[in-house]
Amino acid sequence: MKKNIFKSIILLLAVTSLTSCLKDDSLVLDPAKGHNVIEFANPAQIAVNGTPSPLYVFSYDAASTPTLPITISYSGPEAVAPQDITVKFTVGSQAKIDEYNTATSNHYVMLKPASYTLSTNEVVIKAGTSKATFNIALKPSTFDFAVSEVLPLTITSASSGIISGNFSTILLNLGAKNKFDGVYTYYALHEAPDRPTFLTGTEFKYPNDVELRTSGAAKNNLYNTYYGDFLIPLFTSTGGTSGFGQTNLLLEFDPATNKVISASNAITAATNGRKMNLDLTANNYFDPATHNVYVTYFMTQPGFSPFKITARLVYKGSR
Repeated sequence: MKKNIFKSIILLLAVTSLTSCLKDDSLVLDPAKGHNVIEFANPAQIAVNGTPSPLYVFSYDAASTPTLPITISYSGPEAVAPQDITVKFTVGSQAKIDEYNTATSNHYVMLKPASYTLSTNEVVIKAGTSKATFNIALKPSTFDFAVSEVLPLTITSASSGIISGNFSTILLNLGAKNKFDGVYTYYALHEAPDRPTFLTGTEFKYPNDVELRTSGAAKNNLYNTYYGDFLIPLFTSTGGTSGFGQTNLLLEFDPATNKVISASNAITAATNGRKMNLDLTANNYFDPATHNVYVTYFMTQPGFSPFKITARLVYKGSR
């Protein structure tokens, strides 16, 4: 009998201990037991997760004068702020950009003050609400096409509440797009008589999109979305998807006439010696009515005859 009583006591203690542990875990995981924080709401999809500060990418037509709304949020288990909360913020430091560059091996630089105007440096999250928004007026025509520019914003103070540790600073990567920029379907005719392994003599449609990415006022690089790189699309002898190594097709346009005036390999130090040259006898142009691009060029490589590519880029939309 004593043994049975003793066993019952042990079982009861074990159950009590287990219940206590579950209660402790539930307290840790229960969001209702947390605290609200003052933070920047996500203005877009974060470019890369796990970075020191979140970075968001925005691209605008060079001739436009857009306004970018940015929201500061009272986030957490409480649905609304219990009182008015005044939040002050400022343009962040170069150190935040440097920190991001180090973590991601990038080369972002600070956006010039002449390229933007903040509508204010403080907002009030009203009692009974959870958000407040301000605007950034942008001047894409003043963006530097040669570099990747970032506007960092940092919350400096809040009259009440806790400032977020993760989203108190955000980085806005702001770029301009010229009129040739966009997402395209890629069609190409390959002519390479000394390379029979490649499909030649027939125009083929590449199964994945390509992009013309702005790299200057009238310059664009061909980006291959299949590889996530700038490889020129290639079709194998069996119709497979491939790409030419160490290639980055750079097209330059005449914005006045819409003619393609040059084609080159942006990888100037390609170890295989590949270069691109425009076929000056072809009609190379951008059609402003359809937004399509037509270009014929030669890819040369030591030891091979010139490889002729006649490409037709059919516009799908903006990127």
